[in-house]
Amino acid sequence: MEGNKSYKLVLFTLSFLFFSIGFFIYGKIGNTSYQDVYFLPIGLGFFTLFISNIFVKLKSYFIFWIITIQQIMRYIVIPLLFIGGDKLRFGSTTVNEAYAVSMMLIELLFILIAYFICTYSKETKLKTGKLNFLPLNTITTGLFLLFVLIIATNRSFLHKLSFVWDVAAYLKLKVSGDLENISPLVSIMFPVMRAYIALFIFSVINSFNLKQGTKLMLSILVVLINATIIVGISRFSIVYASFPLILLLIYFYPAYRKKVVTYTTVFFGLILMVASLAKFSGNTKKADVGGFFTLHELNAYFGGVANYAIGYDSYEKNMVNPFDKYYYFISDITQNIPVLSKFSNDNYKTNIKFNNQIYGAGRSRDQIVPVSVAGLYHFSKYFFYIYIFVLTVLAFKFETKAYTTNSPVLFFLYIILAFGCSTSMMINIGSLSATLFINLVVFIPFFTMINKLNLAK
Repeated sequence: MEGNKSYKLVLFTLSFLFFSIGFFIYGKIGNTSYQDVYFLPIGLGFFTLFISNIFVKLKSYFIFWIITIQQIMRYIVIPLLFIGGDKLRFGSTTVNEAYAVSMMLIELLFILIAYFICTYSKETKLKTGKLNFLPLNTITTGLFLLFVLIIATNRSFLHKLSFVWDVAAYLKLKVSGDLENISPLVSIMFPVMRAYIALFIFSVINSFNLKQGTKLMLSILVVLINATIIVGISRFSIVYASFPLILLLIYFYPAYRKKVVTYTTVFFGLILMVASLAKFSGNTKKADVGGFFTLHELNAYFGGVANYAIGYDSYEKNMVNPFDKYYYFISDITQNIPVLSKFSNDNYKTNIKFNNQIYGAGRSRDQIVPVSVAGLYHFSKYFFYIYIFVLTVLAFKFETKAYTTNSPVLFFLYIILAFGCSTSMMINIGSLSATLFINLVVFIPFFTMINKLNLAK
């Protein structure tokens, strides 16, 4: 009980801090189009108060902490940057800022409802099953060799891969148009094949007659090498590919939990910094990672209020009628799914409409569309929050499911799904739907069958 009281005291203090930030911002914003953003920290302050009674259950989920980090960026850091000298390159003028702020506050309400639904239980801790290494038999070895062969023989896909310190070389190929067409199936399968190869190597290392500490260090080295390979220019792919593997190492080597967290945090911080330097200085030849921490960049990466305003502007400009919503939904959901993508139509894609609002015509797709903006196009301004609510619930369900399996591959797949759903603000709905589809329909059933065959041996 004393622990509960101390948590509540901390949350009440944070809530007061968020309220104070909101009142501090009030009246100090130079951009006249964004005078209402002070409501965002105040809204997060109320949100923090309301979760105080269920915090003990929430803190057991890593999903909760991932969502919280994003909320701090979106509801505290970005509003604070509006009172500095930072400028927005896109969306600096809008008449729909009030709608954008309202959308983000309504999101908080439905995330709160999702939290209460997902913690409606007497238990306060997740049950963790016994995770085993992959058995080194004919089945697992055959899959390992097959995945290595698929990756090695797809030369066009290999061109999309680069080391974090050599992102500029990929950027030159992309700008010059020298990249070959890549099989969408290989692109979708790659994260799972990549993970399986790493898991197989973990199992090989575990079979060696070495000290546990040595095995762990070799496994961490595998994760770090894996992390230096970036897909395209996406630094997010580094986290996406490595975070579940780090969790697995914590469960494989529980006695070394602190070492795993410490070493990987330091090394991944360095890797992400190198990747950022390579990306932001690729064209200028000047090292500049500070560009990532500007109002413009944080707003783009974390789905800030300006991107919501841009989204609402595009929604109103395109005058989406009720009959069009079905076509937008089908086009967005199927656009990255092999075979089903034939039902997708460029004239009904939110990422194209959203980017056209930013850059003008040209079908650019660079900027990530906040999931609730996609909800505007799919469900109207009265039900845009459906995605954030459903994806939050799914994120908790997938994490819970991950801890009940004894298969490291299934653990990885469920954690990937949980991670993807919890970072939906940083991923286009088309990419997220493809991830959900390929894992739930193909990989999870496939590896569930493989796991049963291995257990039967």
